[in-house]
Amino acid sequence: MIITRNWLHEWINLSHISTDELCKTLNKIGLEVASVVSYQMPQGCVAGLVKTKIQHPNAEKLSVCTVDVGSAEPLQIVCGAKNVQAGQLVPIALVGCKLPSGLEIKEAELRGVKSCGMICSSTELGYPKTNDGIMIIEGISPALGTPLNQIEQFQDDAIEVELTPNRGDCLSIYGIARDLGAVYNAKINLPQESAEESGQIGIGRVLNLNAEGSIDSSLIYEAVRIQELKEDTVIDLRLAIIGIGAGTVLERYLAYTTHSTGVILRAYGTDALEKDKAGKVTLTVKKEANALESVWSKERLSYIGISQESSSKPQNDELIIIEASCADPTQIALSGARNIKDADDALFKSLRGSEPNLDFGINYLNFILNKKSKAGILTGTQRAGKEKSVRQISINFNDIYSIIGAEIAKNEIVKILNKLGFNTSFKIDQNAVIVEIPPYRRDVENIQDICEEIVRIVGIDNIASKPLQFTETVRINDISENFEKKKFYRYKAAAAGFFESVHYIFGDKAKQASYGFTCLADELEIVNPITSELNTLRTTCALNLIQAVSGNIKAGRDGASLFELGKIFDSKRNEKVVMAFIASGKSEKSSPSNHGKSAEFDFALFSQKIAAVLGDFEIIKSEPANRFYSPYEYGEIIINGKKAGYIARVGVEGEYDLGRTYICEVDFETLPYGRKRAKVYSKLPNVSRDLSLLVPKELPYTKVAQCLKNGAPKELKTFYPIDLYKDDSLGGNNSLTVTLVFEPEEKTFTEQEINGFLEQILKTLHQELQISVR
Repeated sequence: MIITRNWLHEWINLSHISTDELCKTLNKIGLEVASVVSYQMPQGCVAGLVKTKIQHPNAEKLSVCTVDVGSAEPLQIVCGAKNVQAGQLVPIALVGCKLPSGLEIKEAELRGVKSCGMICSSTELGYPKTNDGIMIIEGISPALGTPLNQIEQFQDDAIEVELTPNRGDCLSIYGIARDLGAVYNAKINLPQESAEESGQIGIGRVLNLNAEGSIDSSLIYEAVRIQELKEDTVIDLRLAIIGIGAGTVLERYLAYTTHSTGVILRAYGTDALEKDKAGKVTLTVKKEANALESVWSKERLSYIGISQESSSKPQNDELIIIEASCADPTQIALSGARNIKDADDALFKSLRGSEPNLDFGINYLNFILNKKSKAGILTGTQRAGKEKSVRQISINFNDIYSIIGAEIAKNEIVKILNKLGFNTSFKIDQNAVIVEIPPYRRDVENIQDICEEIVRIVGIDNIASKPLQFTETVRINDISENFEKKKFYRYKAAAAGFFESVHYIFGDKAKQASYGFTCLADELEIVNPITSELNTLRTTCALNLIQAVSGNIKAGRDGASLFELGKIFDSKRNEKVVMAFIASGKSEKSSPSNHGKSAEFDFALFSQKIAAVLGDFEIIKSEPANRFYSPYEYGEIIINGKKAGYIARVGVEGEYDLGRTYICEVDFETLPYGRKRAKVYSKLPNVSRDLSLLVPKELPYTKVAQCLKNGAPKELKTFYPIDLYKDDSLGGNNSLTVTLVFEPEEKTFTEQEINGFLEQILKTLHQELQISVR
């Protein structure tokens, strides 16, 4: 948002405030100043009147002008601009004037004709481009020869303010003036409406307005008969400073009014619009299938708050229909408005919330038209759409004091809120007040937001600090326990060789959908995302981590092992904390111990590193739900009998220029944490035996393991597979070798006891799974 000091001064008196102080104030109230650019006419540049213009005798593209600068003799100046004409008031750089580019004006002969000065364009004077050719001074009438650096309108400071997406109310000069008025306790200067009768017929004689169904936007229409529109140099310069270029005079008036008031305005020429038998223009407002609302005549004229068809803009129409609109920001954001190719500057304001006081915008435009043109404004207006409902918050002053941390006088609080446009009324209890939220403050929803407004205006530096109070208290609670648990697992991950990676909780919805991940429901999407690549809440950490590990590999690393402890969301915006890991490339740095040949990550090695962090877990082979994961190396992680997450090989490694890459994501809540309990262990030596079993090919190992758990003697401490042999001679079986470890409690096992254990195990396996010893 760009403002200029003079433009702002028209709305609030800043004569006693320097630009530096103004910028400090804006920063203090949360309107961060990004840059300040000063514009000033150069010394030696004066107002001059072009008396005559003739063709240069020796150059087709040059003109010889006689210019009156208030001196005894007029100046002869050779000019190459196409738009120079006799009768124009123009800026003249006299001989000796030094322009911002460094060019010093001197007497010269151009193709044999003497030239004593220069008729300047806006860019030559150090301003942005306002038109093609020289700058023509219109709308103000300085005396001939007046130094232009003495005219206030030409000396200005442009201030760029960075606004957060929730402050759509400050996307106008009026909006920023309103905040400053609260700080400086200053009155806002609103334009005075003319009390004179226009002498025009009513708008109902020329316009039929229809609405099909329920319309969420608010609209006001007026009709204007254009007789003459006058250029205005100050308006053109200000529009050029904020980045709005050439257009018709009416388009510039509309843009100027929108930037001044925040109200989105459009103009429709009536010559090409649908008319009834009586010659009345018919406009229809409707909601389309994509939930966007639009204005129609013979065809679509515009999407409300988004774009306008160029064919509907006025050309040489005598009767113009003016539209003021305010669309619902949430509806605009969720409707796919960003995908409309011809969207204009209005979309940015609509997404953040444009000014809903449409009468204010219409009245200001009428003020401009009456002041700077000859236009007949027809009596009355026509309206369509939804009236804005009033929102109220009941607050208690004691709650405000508690949140802010200081007591502020009640009358001061009320005065601040009233200056910001909040209406207040006391309850019977004088310690409570009802605050009516103005429609333009869509970001204010609760008492915390009210307190933020108060602190912004009072100033955080003006709230007295309080000494810390040290009191004995038990600080162990769920929050502290969760903090310690996170710290515990972070340390374990770091010890296992993983580096922590931190990311936003936002993601790219299109990318999530392309891989088949769950996406946030459309109606719950982010209204004003930070960027188009961070336009949704992420439903997995996988995409953030693979981008991070890809960046590390592309930076020249042989391998990368990363982890993240963060939040993800489901389609209903329910959040949970997960711990995710990713590894790619070499598993360790080259060193003498590995002879300079570090092994690359595979499923087993990655699982071992995960086990070093999470502890014991099981992996059950499963099928991935989307194409991001490889269907051949994917399993569910089971911790203490419950599904905790997954471990898998990435199936789209090639898209990120990666070799074998493995990823794991577990629900943090399922990870064990608590006091360590010591267990009694046997001092007698363990006994291990290997069994080679004939196992049906289609039988998964998980069923074998479950059978061993349930049917083995209690002396079996642990077991694990060590070999799988496949051969055609085994028929429909595979040979699975399992190591069994038995732990004695009171005495060393005899060979007879061990054989008994083995017989019991083999009997159970044969009865339940038809497994026999090889």
